Parts: sequence; C-alpha cells; structure tokens
Amino acid sequence: MRLNEFEELAKKLPVVSLADLRSTMPGFRQETLSRWNRSGKIVLVAPGYYVLPNEIGDETDLFAIACRMYTPSFVSLESALSFYGLIPETLLSVTSVCTRKTRRINSSLGRFIYRSIQPEYFFGYEPKRGRKHRFLMASPERAVVDMLYLRRDISSAEDMLELRFDIETFNRLDSMEILDLADRFNKSWLTGKVEELLEVMKNA
Repeated sequence: MRLNEFEELAKKLPVVSLADLRSTMPGFRQETLSRWNRSGKIVLVAPGYYVLPNEIGDETDLFAIACRMYTPSFVSLESALSFYGLIPETLLSVTSVCTRKTRRINSSLGRFIYRSIQPEYFFGYEPKRGRKHRFLMASPERAVVDMLYLRRDISSAEDMLELRFDIETFNRLDSMEILDLADRFNKSWLTGKVEELLEVMKNA
C-alpha cells in the first residue's frame, strides 16, 4: 500500500477504518499504518481509525468522525447545544448518543463521548452537511431533552439555570416539539423535568 492510495481514500471519508482499507486495498500491511503514524504522515484517532494530519478544519469534521466511528449514533447533548448557540461553551469533547454501550475515546483530536440510549429512543435527529462531510445531529429540541434524560443530576430549577442556556435562543425553540419528544420516552419524570425547564426559561 502506498501513501498516495491512503490519501485518496482519506479525502472521500471523514475517517478511514481498517475495514475500509481491507475492502479497497487487499493485502495492505497494518504495520505500514503504524509506521506512517509514528512518522506523522497519518493520525491515529482511535484503534483502527485514521485521518490525514491537518485535515480537521472545524468542529463539523469532528462531528462526522464521531458519527462514523461508532454507529448508529448522532451528535447531541453539549456538542449540539453549543452548535445551535444554546450554551456558550466551546467544547473540547464531541458528545453523541448511541444505541450501543457507553464509550469514551481519547485521541489527539480530542475526546469522543458516546452515551447509550435504548434503540426505541433513537429519533429526533437530522442529517447535516459539514465543511466536507455529512453527519447526524440532534435537533435543538432533542438535544435539550437528551440533557434532561441523561443528566440525572439536573433535578431542580437551580440546576437548570446552571446550564446557562441562552434565554433568547432557547425561547425561540418549539416548546411543543420539546414536550412531544419527551413524551415519546414514556417517562413521567422526564416530562415533568421538561415542563419545569420550560417554565424556568419562560420566567428567566
């Protein structure tokens, strides 16, 4: 396998997996990848996943990598809320929800965090086009619901205010859509938390 062959493949994909290499370059040697990684010609993102150096231009490149490394998944929680301008933080981690087990991947590109949900809760996301690649992301309403569902430490009005939602941006969301999404989880405690958050933000 020659480096230019890897480069051509890497231009088409958010991240190159060993499975991609096996299907397109029969007979490739994995030790070649290790040598290229040590010399800085490619970057190891996670075991079995590689990108070219200096190819990450913005957060959408990381979102596309996150979606492809662990499927099915979609970007949500703090990453989606920050993307939509609902919270002020610029985050060093990409947070996603998935139907597989919870996982954290630490890499030179940052941290990828996957929070597990049941398959029947895998809804409320949409495809988006990033700088170079497509990825799946929660709608802003779904990202809000995910925060309340997966962050069990958020249990009071004070906790909700500490999330530092941008009030103007939050109040432009579809409150009925937030409630409908919460109801689909069929958890009375979640619906109650959503109703409380909507009231808190209305009066903030």
